[in-house]
Parts: sequence; structure tokens; C-alpha cells
Amino acid sequence: MFADADIARIHDAALGVLGRTGVLVREPDAVRLLASRGLHAEGPRVYFDEGAVQAALAAAPSSFTLAGRRPELDLRFGDAGDGNVRTVFATASGAAFALDGDQVRPGRLDDAVCTAKLVHLSRSIELSGDCIEPTDLPEELRTRRSTHARLTLSDKAIEWIASVDDDLEVAIALNEILFGAEWLSRPRALIILNTNSPLQLSGETARLLMRWSHLGQPSCVTACVMGGTTGPATPAGTLVVQHAEVLAALVLAQAAGEGSPFVYGGVSAMSSLRTGAVHFGTTEFALLADATARLAHHVGLPVRAGAAVTDAHVPDAQAMLESVVGLAAGVGAGADFMLQAAGALSSFSVLSLEKLLMDEEAIAMVRALQAPSAADADALAGDVIDAAGPAGDYLGQPHTRRHVRDRDRPSFLVREAGETWRARGDADVRSAAAREVGRRLETYAPPDDLDGLVRRQLDEYCLR
Repeated sequence: MFADADIARIHDAALGVLGRTGVLVREPDAVRLLASRGLHAEGPRVYFDEGAVQAALAAAPSSFTLAGRRPELDLRFGDAGDGNVRTVFATASGAAFALDGDQVRPGRLDDAVCTAKLVHLSRSIELSGDCIEPTDLPEELRTRRSTHARLTLSDKAIEWIASVDDDLEVAIALNEILFGAEWLSRPRALIILNTNSPLQLSGETARLLMRWSHLGQPSCVTACVMGGTTGPATPAGTLVVQHAEVLAALVLAQAAGEGSPFVYGGVSAMSSLRTGAVHFGTTEFALLADATARLAHHVGLPVRAGAAVTDAHVPDAQAMLESVVGLAAGVGAGADFMLQAAGALSSFSVLSLEKLLMDEEAIAMVRALQAPSAADADALAGDVIDAAGPAGDYLGQPHTRRHVRDRDRPSFLVREAGETWRARGDADVRSAAAREVGRRLETYAPPDDLDGLVRRQLDEYCLR
């Protein structure tokens, strides 16, 4: 773990890189906008001085609320000043493949359908990620069809797809159907964008970021620097590149829409210098997740950090060991948002419904550790201890009856005696998770908060 002084040094080093080396911004309109704000540009290469970064940090909100379809579904990103940071967890996103039994196959729309249903029923996952690429559909239909599934099968917030310019047209149209012409009055639609390491913003990222920020809607710009290949071979150097890229994106976002919500994102990892492969399941990923959250806090921004990510290819002990470490690192450092928190295998590339539920259990445990514990008079139970006395019995105490359901949380994990577990016939937790997936999908009931007109308009727009 980096010391606080090291976090400050990484920040200062990134400012130096932005001023000396600059960032390639591969969208002419973005370069012109930044130049109009006083930044020096040489072709697509833009140099970001410390004053511009500090002005952008001052303009961006330290917290915001992502409005849900109902007030109780609102999600807060960042610390609003009360010190109460509660991580928002989202499913895996962007996988090209799905694990089907023991076989890996291309993603399909029914994978998105099943994931949306499981998210709707989940007590731990609040945001539905763009979980898979439905390759069984023509490319021009994929965004609308998969978004329709997530909007109609669950009432929870979604990650709005933002890969090409037309994706934002879909997002605008669907939000107008859902919330009317006034939907822009609040942050409602979160998009995830990525930098191009090292030290680049692609034309697509720059255009999408400018437009969404101009509309006052939130963007999470995430750097995924691969230490040793697209960044230096040391964790600190990798973080310098990551920090510089995200701060450059922040300056562009605030130039396009001052005060627009911005989430600092970092899922950087270290590469193997023997094979060139990037490894997400290592302790270095957790180290970088912790530092990412602390860098964002250092500059006062909401942050995406950590993930239930693994290099394993099946939901086995390695997968869960690596995933829990990634989850705990982000939550322990105070991450506000965690995409890829449930269902990811093979370094983000494969979706597994069984692992989604296994990760859900891990999230519940990590969140329970994050929650404050009481030590008031009732919790200390001094009068109960006195009443029971030495060698006493607590089962019959009224205090015990009042607290009997405090830890009564449904779970498919093994909690019974060995004989009972063996009689049930589950070989391991993966088979228990597969059985639970089937049970939940059989008992699923869709949300009923969309009125008939809105539902017809969604169907007409997305399914035509």
C-alpha cells in the first residue's frame, strides 16, 4: 500500500507529465475547445497546465445523486460531507463471451435477459451493467435490444451504452420516453468511457464525453493502463499515466459542461513481462485499486475502483479468491462505484451467471464489514449478561428473541451440517449457485412501475 505522501507525489508527477508531455486528443473539436480555454496545442497534442486542472477540479462536483425511476432507487456517488460512503455495485460489463456449463460461447441476448432478471432480484447489486455483447443480433440492433431488456426486466439503474456516437441518440430518446422532456434536469444516465493508454483520448471518447457533459449528465472516464506495456513497469509509474489520462479527460468534460458530474475511473493492472499478458487477479491489481480510490479522494472526485475480476476461466476457488481481494481493496479504500463487481471471468471477457451469484454473496459480506456496528446500551447487553449470570443461558432471554433475525440473511452458501449438505447433493458452491440461478429465474416477476404508454413507446423504439 502506498503512503499518503506517495499518493501526493503520484499526483504531482502526473501534473508534471500533463504539462511537459501532454496528451493526444484525437478529436479536432475537442482540441479547439481546449485551445479556446487557453491550453497550448500542437496538432492533436494538448498540454494541460496545473491551473487548468485545478479549475476543472473546482468545477466538478465531489458528489452527485443518480436519479432512479423512484426516489428509493436513487444512487449516490461520492461523499456528500457526512462521511457516509456506500459503494454502488454493478454487474460485469462488455463481455464478448458467456460460460454455458463448461463451454465458452459467444454472447447472446438471452444472457442479457437472464442477467437483468438476476439484477432485479439482487439485494446487493444496484446497477445493471452492459453485461454482454449479444452477437446473435445484427450489430445495428444490439444496443437497443439489450438496453430494452435491462429497462423492462428491472427497475434498477443501468449503465448506458456509449461506444459510438449513435449510442447517445438511443440514450437520449429512451430517457425522454422514461422521464419526459425534463429528464435532463437531474443526473439520470451514467456512461462509461475509456482512455487509450498511454496518454491518449480517442475521437469517440472525446466526442461522447463532450456531448454528455454538455447535457449535464454523468460520465465515468476510466483508464486501464497495463504496467510494462502501455505504462511504466512499476505500479507508481502506471498510476502516474492513469492519473494524467483521467485528469485530462476531466478538463475536457468541464470545458464542455462546467459542473457536470464526473467519476474518476481506474482499473489498471500490471502486465507479465515474460508473456506480455495483463493480469487482473494479482495483488498488484488490488494495490492499484486502493491507490486509485485514494488518488480520486486526494483531488475530491467520486471514484470507480476495484472489481470482482479474475484471470480464472471457471468459477472456482482461484476465481473467488482473486475476486474477493479485488472487491475488498476497492471498498476498503472508499470506492464509490464498482463496475465488473459480479459475473466476470477470464479478465473481464466472459460472463458467468453462477459467478454473478457467488460474487453477490461476496459483496454482501464485504458490505456487512463496511457497515457500522452498534455498541449502545442494548448492543452491550450488560443487563442481559447480569440476568444470565455465570454459567447462564441466553436462549431464553427476551433480548435474544428481539435480535433473533439480525443475521438471518438468505444464502445458498453452505451453513448446515455436513450430513445435510451431502444429502442435498451439491458437489461444490458452483453447483449450488447454478441451482440458485435456476430457482431465481423460475420465481422472477417483472417490475410493474412502467405505465402502458411508456412500455409501448419503449417497445416501438427498441424492437422495431
